[in-house]
This record gives sequence, C-alpha cells and structure tokens, in this order.
Amino acid sequence: MAAGGRGIDIRFNEAELDDLLHGADGPVGRRLARYGEIVTQGAKRRAPVSPRGSGGRPSGYLRSKIGWQMGRDALGLYVDIASPARTPQGEPYGLFMEVGTRPHVIRPKKPGGWLRWVGSDGKVRFARKVNHPGTSAQPHLRPALEDLRGA
Repeated sequence: MAAGGRGIDIRFNEAELDDLLHGADGPVGRRLARYGEIVTQGAKRRAPVSPRGSGGRPSGYLRSKIGWQMGRDALGLYVDIASPARTPQGEPYGLFMEVGTRPHVIRPKKPGGWLRWVGSDGKVRFARKVNHPGTSAQPHLRPALEDLRGA
C-alpha cells in the first residue's frame, strides 16, 4: 500500500516494464500487430493473380503466401511483412512481382531436359531454352504501406 493507505504502489523492474510496454502482448506489440494485419491485407488485395496460375503454381499462389510476423532486435519490436512464395527454381516470386525482372534466359532444371508449357492457343510447346522478355513491376507491398496513413 502507498503511504496513508489510500492507493496501491506497483513497482516493476526494468525488464518487466520493458516487456509490458514493448512486448508482443503490450500496447506497442498490439499496435504493431494491427499495422502488420493492415499492410498484409492491403498487399493481398493488390497482389497480381494469374487466372491460370504460373510455373505450375495455382492461381492466387503469391496472394496466399503473404503474411506478417513479429520479431525483436536490438532496437525493439518490429513487424516483417513478407511472402515466402518462390518460383519453381526457388527464386523470390514476391520480390520479382514487386520490382519486376530484366530479360533473362530460362533453361530446364536438368541438363539436356526440355521446358514444357501450354501456349495461349492451347497447344503444348517444348523448348531447350526460352528468352524471357522480363516482367514489368507490379507493386503490391509498397502501396500497401500507404494504408497505414489512415490507421
């Protein structure tokens, strides 16, 4: 009890106070979680979707992988919004869609193998290599950060 018996005296050590204010369940953590959800939903709304899918992936593959995760570093709590979506070759699909790609050559995974795809005319095509023209940027994550202005 506080002096005079009129109140309660609560004391925290530094670690307890820091965790209360800056831990995942504290006010800062709850606000960061809210921001993470706002940006994630905005990125999912804006993420490009190929109606037929791409690279053997189903339609909406990139969108389905976007999420957020809270972490802590030397400066405190942070929220990481990311997409672990990968191309069939293991490259970062979300990054490629966000910033685009330069023209590049696509080759089969196995030496001496063939690439196979269905053309827009419905015919199956085969090739040993394809000169891809590149992909224009389709930003979905950076514009989603603007959604925080109203939050």
